[in-house]
Parts: sequence; structure tokens; C-alpha cells
Amino acid sequence: MPACGVWVLAFGYLYGPVLLKLARDWQANPTYSHGFAVPVIALILLWQQRETLRVTPLAPSLAGLLVLLASLALFIAGTAGAELFVIRISMLGVIAGTVLFVWGWHHLRLLSFALAFLLFMIPLPSIVFDHAAVALQLAGSRLGEQLLRAADVPVLRDGTLLTLATAQLEVTEACSGVRSMVALLMMTTLAGYLFESKPWRAALLVLVAIPLATGLNGIRIAATGLATSVWGPAAASGAIHAATGWVVFVAALVCLWGVHLTMQSMDAMPRRTRLEAV
Repeated sequence: MPACGVWVLAFGYLYGPVLLKLARDWQANPTYSHGFAVPVIALILLWQQRETLRVTPLAPSLAGLLVLLASLALFIAGTAGAELFVIRISMLGVIAGTVLFVWGWHHLRLLSFALAFLLFMIPLPSIVFDHAAVALQLAGSRLGEQLLRAADVPVLRDGTLLTLATAQLEVTEACSGVRSMVALLMMTTLAGYLFESKPWRAALLVLVAIPLATGLNGIRIAATGLATSVWGPAAASGAIHAATGWVVFVAALVCLWGVHLTMQSMDAMPRRTRLEAV
């Protein structure tokens, strides 16, 4: 217990300011506002494993010391380079290395998903996030343009700017769908772990979320353009525009639940066939 207390104090000394800055980022950046929920979910997952962890034999590994030292080296390098992402990643490495060094591989395997899930609370580096947002803006604006043309709505696209007969719509970062995609990836990863019995099915559920979020955001952009052409520029802002974002997000969740049910029904089909043969 004294050693545990020393570890907690050392961890708090090193990473206390990092965690405070992380919480401020969650509060300031709507894309990562879900970050407040991530540690709570991880703790619940750990609590569910408590009995299994208690009866699992201890088998400390020196490999954990190497992971711990490498993570501390990352912390030093990130601090020297003022790179927050590296510093925050090193925090998870320190936790994983400590588990491996003190308890062993079996405990680390049991805790691996909860520790990996904490990655969702760490904002991506700006260069990665900006590239992803721009790619989603372009994809959404292209799909929106195609759908508007299919609906016989005159539209001219210039990058992420859609020019209609009555107004111009710009697909900004806030409308790129990156927020809903990040949240969907987090939720599908958790759902895959909790509800899918096979790893490939969990991975498929996560992968489906990416094109689904992109496609539904394109539909949202097209619907906004169609509403603007009918009711004017007011339809592209305010409460109505915000509400469409929630509608799209809920629609994505429904579609992903449908994918889950479809995979379940595919597993059940052979069993029914065998029963009918009998």
C-alpha cells in the first residue's frame, strides 16, 4: 500500500497539470466534449472486471519496466517539444507499464480495452484533426451537390462553398461531420466490445460508422440546401439547422443498431435451419 500511495503521488505530480489542461480542452472544444464521459466509462469497465482481476494469479513482468521507462521518455520528449498529444499518450503508457510490471500480462490483457478506450478522451493533433475535417468537408459538400442536382435544385460548388439560386452555403468545420464521427467511433467501439461476440464483428461495426457518418452528413447538407432554396437563408441557421444535426446523429445510431441486429440474425439462421431439419 505505501508503494501504491507513492505511485499515485508521483503520477499526480507528473500528470495533474496535464489532466487539468485536458479537462479544459473538453470544455472548450465541442468535438471532444464526450471526453468527460470516457474516464467514467473506463472505470465502470474496470469495476466489472474486479472479480476476475482478484482471482487472476500475479505474474509481474520486467517488460512493464521497459514500457514504463519508454513512456516516461515520451513524457520528457513531449514536454521539451511542447507536444501535448505525446505527453497525454505517455500517460496511458505509464499506466499500462505499471500494470504489466506489478501484476503481469494476464492483468494487462484484462484491462487492455478499458485502457485503450481512454484514447477517445485525448484530442488528436491539430494537423491530423484539420486534415480529417477538411477531407470530410469536401466529401460532404460533393455528396450534397450531387443530391441537390438529383433533386433538380440548381447548385454550383466551389470547394466547400455551395451556391444556390437564393443563397450560398459554406460547409464549415462545424458542419463537416467530424464531431458526430468522433462520437460515433467512440460509441461503436464500446458497443462492439459489449455486444459483439466476435472481434471481426466489432471491427466491422466501427468501420461502418465512418462511411455512414460521411453519407448522412452529405444528406444533411443536401437537405439544408433544399430547405434554403424553398424557405430562404434562414433555414440554414439557427435552431432548425442545429436540430438536423441531432436528427442525423440519431439516424446513424439507428442504422448502426440495424447492422448489429443483421449480424445477430446471420448467426441465428444456421441454428434455425438445423432445428427445421430435425
